[in-house]
Amino acid sequence: MRSLVRAVTAALLASGFVMVAEGRAAAAVTPAARLLANPGFESGLSSWTTDNAGATAVVTSPVHGGTSAVRITDTSTDSGVSVRSAHLAVLPGEEITASIWAQQTAAGAAGSLYLEFWNANGSRTTPVVSTAASAASWQRLTAVATVPEDAVTMTVLAYTSWAETGTTYWDDAAVVALPPPLRKVPNAGFEERRNTEVPTQWTSTGQNCTGPSCPVQLLRGTVAHGGTGYVLINDTSGAEAISVLGDAVPVSVGETITASAWAHRLSGDGARIYLEFRDATGARIGVHDTIVPAGSGWQKVRVTGTAPAGTTTLTVRLYGDLEGVGQTRWDDVELRSSADVADGTTLAAGAPVLFVGDQRVESYAGVERVVHPGTKGANDGRVLTGTGAGTWDANPRMGGTVLPGIFPGEPAFTMWYQTSTGTGRAISNDGITWSRDGRTSAVYTGGPQGVVRNPAWVPGAAGPKFFMLANENTTYIGKQSNDGIAWTTVPGARGIPGFDVATATYDPVTRRFVAMIKNQLTSPFGPRTTWVSYSADFRTWTTPSPSFAADPVDDARIPAGAGRLGTTAWSEIYGMPAIRYGDQYLGVPWIFDIVYSPNPFGNPGTDKGRSHLGVAASRDLVNWSRPSRGDLVAPGPLGSWDHGFNLSSNGFVTVTAPDGTSQTRLYYGAFSGEHMCDDAAKRAGQCTVNYGPSNVGMVSWPTDRFASFHADGTGVVTTRPLTAAGSGLSVNYRPAAAGDSLRVEVLDVNGNPVPGYAAADSIPVTTDALAPGVRVAWTGGDTLPSGAVRLRFHLDGGDLYSFAAD
Repeated sequence: MRSLVRAVTAALLASGFVMVAEGRAAAAVTPAARLLANPGFESGLSSWTTDNAGATAVVTSPVHGGTSAVRITDTSTDSGVSVRSAHLAVLPGEEITASIWAQQTAAGAAGSLYLEFWNANGSRTTPVVSTAASAASWQRLTAVATVPEDAVTMTVLAYTSWAETGTTYWDDAAVVALPPPLRKVPNAGFEERRNTEVPTQWTSTGQNCTGPSCPVQLLRGTVAHGGTGYVLINDTSGAEAISVLGDAVPVSVGETITASAWAHRLSGDGARIYLEFRDATGARIGVHDTIVPAGSGWQKVRVTGTAPAGTTTLTVRLYGDLEGVGQTRWDDVELRSSADVADGTTLAAGAPVLFVGDQRVESYAGVERVVHPGTKGANDGRVLTGTGAGTWDANPRMGGTVLPGIFPGEPAFTMWYQTSTGTGRAISNDGITWSRDGRTSAVYTGGPQGVVRNPAWVPGAAGPKFFMLANENTTYIGKQSNDGIAWTTVPGARGIPGFDVATATYDPVTRRFVAMIKNQLTSPFGPRTTWVSYSADFRTWTTPSPSFAADPVDDARIPAGAGRLGTTAWSEIYGMPAIRYGDQYLGVPWIFDIVYSPNPFGNPGTDKGRSHLGVAASRDLVNWSRPSRGDLVAPGPLGSWDHGFNLSSNGFVTVTAPDGTSQTRLYYGAFSGEHMCDDAAKRAGQCTVNYGPSNVGMVSWPTDRFASFHADGTGVVTTRPLTAAGSGLSVNYRPAAAGDSLRVEVLDVNGNPVPGYAAADSIPVTTDALAPGVRVAWTGGDTLPSGAVRLRFHLDGGDLYSFAAD
């Protein structure tokens, strides 16, 4: 069990949803208070659970605040006694500070505060524990931790453990949170599994060395600080410096960075963490370091510096001194920046908040998180098939783009997609039946990495109507076209480094183009991950930054035994578009489950396995939330056209269905078999289903209904603070059975019902409230109170998909 006592770190960024431009600094913010239910036990043990009711009691004296506290009397030497709070929703990367006040009847009775994180399957990660209570007067116990990438909720636990006998009083628990960081070190926790012998996306001393005598070892086990992976720096000679250097992360001049890592000094001295600022050539122009102090167990070491003039990137180096002899374990590297921002409360009118992620969610109980796969139409969802083996368009597939026509003379729908020979173009009147419009060749020799409209173009305007990213030797170059058929390079275009997949979209809120790029580096190749770059003109792009990667939850979802030839299967992200959708971005990760890698140390293009399409939500394109891991598109059964390898288009298309309702579509491509699986690979036992032909398909949903909170009985969902730009509130809700209903309660930021807006004042929603939803009303009207509030949704059965200010 690891212990940790830290004060809240002060120096982070301003509140409000603000996309920080390159080079622009932002002000510091304080941590945001989380709404922990009944934190002072003023309502007895409501919202708390205990594992020993006979040893737990609510008392009126002594108290730290208010009129009540809870007393734990532990008389056993072979069991513990605890009280646990209700769950709060969390986002991976948030820094959580939990606290509680404790007083003992006699000093030494012990008792500690536990900060617990929980996975979607209900399992608990190793908790972070405060120091033990030690006084007969009130003292504040504190535990601080960064939310693990696989956690979805947290709790606080007041606990007297085994052999801790005595009486302890507890009162006034609290939780505050700092937002997830904007800057990230790839493979910061050493969990990635492509290479089992060296940490990928780090450069190590003795990179080609394997075994227990190597200076740098990638190890796994329960001794890791978080997860199972960690790095051991093993200096046995004292004749050379030993280091592990992380990949370069873009940073702006003037940005203040705190780099931290967890270190466990096993022996010797000279272990250090370095923060290195680099210029455009990669040369170091500013260096800061901190030595790991003496001590036992894991310690968090930090180093802070400000990026000097000329800085473009930073690196983190874990280091053993030239003359230092000894061993140090390292884990869980993190960056905190003066460019970090907190989510603001403002909710734009007409911008639906989807329950795909938890950026706006404070807590929930009595509900289940559900991702709803899209519905496939006729022909098992296929809308475009190949022109025959060996032809120019034998294997049509996505990624690509479907855009609806918006100007006179345009087709109702136009599709750009990958063909066997480049970019194909098809048109349709309904988005279901497609024509190649007589074309017998590709419109561009490379595949489309996302086609977007030029937002400045209107009929009669000069300049291109469309932009497209094109892959030219693992560099993405902007192309432009007046008709979507003839393409030329954007004048003065500067390439974006990448690999073989990118997706381009346009964000009308921030008025910039977004490119999500598959990133793999030189040998030894790292895993497939997605990095993000921005542009205002489709000509000049920012240096790509880490955005999205697979995690241990993805690995765990692969069926047991799927690995081939002794491989433990793992997941990577083959590609992912990021799409502005209302209040958030939606990501559609192409999750590649690798069952065998013939060349894990070299080019991974021959990896075997299937891919499936997930869904995630973000508000900054760097930090993503996906508390439910269901598939957005359900792969077909073995032998079907979309059983094997699925890839999505770079956007959603919303249309009016024949019945007058709003429908949202996603176009996707699929191969029937496994990635790079052929007869020879099958004979070698590397895979089971040939790659096969590809086709383009489509799935659809009633608009906004990608994911929901589902209740079979009574359920409650509470939001974080919101300030609605609109005067009213609409909900997208579906009753599952007769008698199901939804009521909306309005709370102040402290969780108290606003007079006139309590649950009893809410007029229940009982009908199928399809998008744009049903406006919520209370007995006094349908206008929201002004200022920041929280919303509490009371479900009596059914599915809650989204809400929006209107």
